[in-house]
Amino acid sequence: MSRRDEPEESIYGHTETVYTSPDVNVGVPPEPWFLRVLSSVEVVVSVVLFAGIFIGVMWQVIGRYFPKVSWLGAGELALLSMIAMTFAMIGYLTGRNGHIVIELWDQLLEGRPLFAVLRIVSAVIMAGTCAWMAYDAWVKIGLEWSRESAAIGIPLGVLYIFALLGVVSAAIHSVWKIRHANRPERRLEIDEMEG
Repeated sequence: MSRRDEPEESIYGHTETVYTSPDVNVGVPPEPWFLRVLSSVEVVVSVVLFAGIFIGVMWQVIGRYFPKVSWLGAGELALLSMIAMTFAMIGYLTGRNGHIVIELWDQLLEGRPLFAVLRIVSAVIMAGTCAWMAYDAWVKIGLEWSRESAAIGIPLGVLYIFALLGVVSAAIHSVWKIRHANRPERRLEIDEMEG
């Protein structure tokens, strides 16, 4: 009896992930050590920033019930952590095809020679866009460093450091994809969220 023939114990159907089917990322070129280290750093930074979101929100909730421990900076901590985490994950998600993408042309051209051309063009556009955004982030770091957040007093230029690092990472991941346009891409398996 195969896995698919078993009766469903959940309201959700069976999902194929890297853990249930190890062959999901078969044929994907191995990342160089630099990209693996970069991705690991991005994940660690994002986990710390997610903790900032969680702590900020929970502090606000506790402060509603116990006004003596309320802190004006809790909401700002959660907000700034959320913005920074969004920027910090750009490269990681780009490298794993986890960003928002319309795959209409991918499905129509898959298996044809134009498929590699499509992937090269999209990676070049992504790398160029990220380079432009990196320049803008660099300019904003200097412009916004003198402004501070209202409650915590963090220079707003710090947010643009996360933006700069995130888009530079996305550009690096996009350039890596150009070289391997004819090979399968590493995928984040989040298909269970679609249904």
